Amino acid sequence: MTQPVEFTATYVEAHSPPEVQLYRAFLRSGEPYRSLMRRGFHTGARLGYAHDPAQAPEDTPVPGLDLEDDDLYYNASGAAADYWRDKDLPLPTKDIRRLREDLREWGYCLIEEALSADQLGAMKQRVMDQALGEQKAGLACWMGTAPAPGEPLPRVQFLHALINKGRQFVQCVEHDPEGVQAGPVIEQLLNETMGPDFLMSSFLAIITQPFNNPQGLHQDQAIAPFQDPVAPFTVNTMFILDDTGPHNGGTLVVPGSHRLVSAAGSGGALEAPLPPAINLTAPAGTVMIFEGRLLHGTGVNRSNATRAILVMNAVKPFMRQQEVHLLSASPDILRNGSPKLLYRLGARPTGLGGVEGCWNGGYLVEQRLAIEQGDYLRVGELGPDSPAEVLAADYGYRRSEIGLAQAPHQPSLSPEVAARLAPVPPRWPRPEAPKFPARRRR
Repeated sequence: MTQPVEFTATYVEAHSPPEVQLYRAFLRSGEPYRSLMRRGFHTGARLGYAHDPAQAPEDTPVPGLDLEDDDLYYNASGAAADYWRDKDLPLPTKDIRRLREDLREWGYCLIEEALSADQLGAMKQRVMDQALGEQKAGLACWMGTAPAPGEPLPRVQFLHALINKGRQFVQCVEHDPEGVQAGPVIEQLLNETMGPDFLMSSFLAIITQPFNNPQGLHQDQAIAPFQDPVAPFTVNTMFILDDTGPHNGGTLVVPGSHRLVSAAGSGGALEAPLPPAINLTAPAGTVMIFEGRLLHGTGVNRSNATRAILVMNAVKPFMRQQEVHLLSASPDILRNGSPKLLYRLGARPTGLGGVEGCWNGGYLVEQRLAIEQGDYLRVGELGPDSPAEVLAADYGYRRSEIGLAQAPHQPSLSPEVAARLAPVPPRWPRPEAPKFPARRRR
């Protein structure tokens, strides 16, 4: 075969200089993050909104941290606190009307007593027991910030895939008041910001040890290189398990940055400096909802105790989830999951995230359980002359909802193959309740 010269790598390269490439400037702009890291630009962030432990003075009491320089973004209790002192920033409240306004104006809101005393106690105990168990098993995951100079690991522990680690975490995903008493309020606000068909992207615990290094300020939806000034496409629910504030590194936020950064547009640079960051201050049992455009990051825990939060991230259904829950979830979680839980885990895709074409609203639990048991057979190369025993094999697709629904109506099924097909017993009882979410009202 003679390849046309226009299709050769040499020809394509010769006719693709940088100045003619589509969207090159946008894709390589690195904005707005280049602007966020500008030195001497932002208020209270002389070195930008990122931390390099190597830049800390060598004689500091805590390696990698400069706790004396009030012009670094993570030192948020001095001039930064003064900057915001007279602003009407969010305070914990149960009033959904104020919560709604805070979320719109500042990019976050604080739900007062979102966890009852009993719910808080049970959740905190379960999280800390799990954290210690994973440490003792050598399974602890240390991430999120840079380690201190001379240390091999960061001083921040993450607990992943919480749905496998306690019933109350499943109730959080479902917004069940039995597990989190403010569940209906949380779900309403998520529905209003994301739409009722959002997915749960990840659900994890973050536990800071004393004098951890800070996290660079970031947007959670910056995984996509787009800035949308209209609305977010990710929203976080944060469960605060310890009284939090500057003393123990309450989450750093730049109030109102959801608007300021998105106003620059996709690929656009920030033209004005941003305000300083402050530490979130709230009592244990508060839930913070903050949208994916808000600049935030883990603060420096200056206390002698750990500080624990849970963060559940919601995304639009067209986005890839951070955690592949269909693989991470234990079989029992999937077998016993409610329609709401299975949908939010991505186990009932409605257009994206399917298995062998099963992406149009059917559950994927049957396929996952077959994979779990080691007998999932994928459809490979077939033809009209393939042996009948090959055509009649117990392919995983046969057990899918679309496969079961269409099986009686297959127009060209040969009698010989039909005679060989065995009944397809279910591996799990499908929920009898209506699928979630319900059809949208027009």
